[in-house]
Amino acid sequence: MTSTDGAITPPLVRPRYPKFEVTGGRVVPAFQGLPGPGSVTVNVHSLRENARLMARTPRYAAMVALTVILTSGLAVITQAPSVANAVITQTSVPLMEFANDGAAGRAWNAYNQTVNSGGPAVAGRPSPIEYGITVHVYARAANGDLMEFINDDAGHRLWNAYDLTQITQGPTFAADPDATFFGRSVHVYGEAPNGDLIEVINDDAGGRLWNAYDLTAAANGPTLGGDATPLVNGSSDWVFARASDGDLVEFTNDGANGQLWNAYDLTQEANGPAIADDPNPILVGGALHVYAESSSGSLEEFVNANPAGQTWTSDNVTSLASGPRITGRPSPVALNAVIQVYARSSTGTLTELASDGANGHQWITYPLPAPTVVGDPSAILKGSTTYVYAQATGGDLTEFSGSGNSWTHDDPSAIAGGPPIGGSPGALLFAGVSIHVYAGGMTQSAPPTGAGVYGLDPGAGTVQAIKDNWPIVGDTGALGTQSASSTGLSAGADLQTGQDITASGRKVTWLSFWTVSGPVASGPSQAPCYTSSCYFSDGFGAGQYVAHTIDSYASQGVSVKPDWVLLDPEGYPDDHSGLDDPTLGGTASNWLAFLTGWSQGITSVDAGLHPGFYADQTEYNNFNLASIQIPAFVAIAFPSPSNILTSSPNVAGYIAFGATCPASGEEQTLTSSPWNGSENTLQFSGGAYCAP
Repeated sequence: MTSTDGAITPPLVRPRYPKFEVTGGRVVPAFQGLPGPGSVTVNVHSLRENARLMARTPRYAAMVALTVILTSGLAVITQAPSVANAVITQTSVPLMEFANDGAAGRAWNAYNQTVNSGGPAVAGRPSPIEYGITVHVYARAANGDLMEFINDDAGHRLWNAYDLTQITQGPTFAADPDATFFGRSVHVYGEAPNGDLIEVINDDAGGRLWNAYDLTAAANGPTLGGDATPLVNGSSDWVFARASDGDLVEFTNDGANGQLWNAYDLTQEANGPAIADDPNPILVGGALHVYAESSSGSLEEFVNANPAGQTWTSDNVTSLASGPRITGRPSPVALNAVIQVYARSSTGTLTELASDGANGHQWITYPLPAPTVVGDPSAILKGSTTYVYAQATGGDLTEFSGSGNSWTHDDPSAIAGGPPIGGSPGALLFAGVSIHVYAGGMTQSAPPTGAGVYGLDPGAGTVQAIKDNWPIVGDTGALGTQSASSTGLSAGADLQTGQDITASGRKVTWLSFWTVSGPVASGPSQAPCYTSSCYFSDGFGAGQYVAHTIDSYASQGVSVKPDWVLLDPEGYPDDHSGLDDPTLGGTASNWLAFLTGWSQGITSVDAGLHPGFYADQTEYNNFNLASIQIPAFVAIAFPSPSNILTSSPNVAGYIAFGATCPASGEEQTLTSSPWNGSENTLQFSGGAYCAP
């Protein structure tokens, strides 16, 4: 690197779902490359949620009329996040998606949708639903706000996050949300901090797309003590939960007693036990079945054979099946009228209790094979095979597939090269084909911050810097080329850095810089092509090449990966790949395209890698790089660097040239006002080197 300023941020995932854009109010397929700036014009909460087009039944209309709207307001999350929010550190708990999409030659891949959406960290179990060609995931943010994550492709990002608590000005959630469809609208249920059951709907009532309703108040019902789970059939909407006194309760829109919503105590109706954890319902053959852990640790079944009325009975399934004590929230599915209920036993074994009549018993118990699990399972059916997902005792997301006495298990976390999970998962069968599992990521230690070093000789120089306790090491992965991949010349230093960090056994922040040439041979007859589409393709190819290269390090003894994989545009031609010359490619849209391609190319191969970019201060100001949604590392020069940045929302650190020994003053400059860099490096002049 030779410049003296820089920074930027594009979308962070490859489009694994069908892409689309809004044209004249219609959702249509989008160009399968970079959407050019302005090609997606979205000024509503999400692309699909035009509530005016949604079907309304008379019962639903009555519900809108009878229920009190809590408050109003529309607050779409659109602004570029600050560094603290945009750059998700290893100490946060991101929303992770595991998908068996077969990308990059792996059966499973992991995607950090907190980073990809620019959204917050989450807490608890997410609730995913399929909506046409999109997936909507509902989860609590760390501050209790109800969040909606959607792959709606809005604002040049495949995934986006929307704060429904802010949009509705409703209450925060004190327990995990659960979402379902009622007609064509989405209903999300959860417990407010005061224990009331809250319903959040995209009903477009009162001129607002989303509204929040207090069903405890509307039904004169009890307060809750945990997660609420809905079940919809036609015009009937049932919500089951554990009341604060431990009884199983049902809220339903049955219109009885002159009010739309009513609440019923099913423990009292069925003369059954109190429950110790969250219930989970299923509709089988026209009968409602609700499963929960009883106060004695048994799996209890509550059944209403006539959902039009209130004729509830209860049975102790653990006793009928001679099964173990269970703990937590069970997960039921039904195949050919046979109910399979999956629960964690008190010893941690994932257990199936099935109403299959085997061996002359109404219910029978099947313990699933190792490993043991923690938290609550999530079961789905794909064809005639049951898939159950749970967090293994060691933290990895684990898949169990089969039924009865025939089960296999696998480790999607390991297959994806992704992280362990930090809580109970929520599974979704998408389009009847692929499985997507959502969970909070595991909390990990944060990489060191401060001022480190760049440009040392690989091998001995890096080893000495690590021994001297420099917290950050930067290297050049390769130089730019004029041929396919646009990078890869003089590679080797990056691999050596990884081997040195691995051998040290220390936690060191690793910045991996890759010089990428612009699309100098992308046009006809290999002529230069300075369009956004060419820059996107060029960046995408380079990102894929670099990700494959870094992933190959594991076979050469490297057990760590770079913390940031950074595009340095100082390749061919001059003027920084044409991006600094307005007569060539020097436009904000080309910078966005180049960096978006880089980011999506990397994460299409390895979602565990974190893209970033390098630029100088003039580039950062002139080409609106502050709006890019990946971290920027900006070049400055000693002595006496001058801060000319007009803003720095996505700047993660500064890459400084001209450092001298001793370097304590320069270290202090990078981490103090007005720079305040988090992950910085110093490059010493004239071959000098000193310890921090």
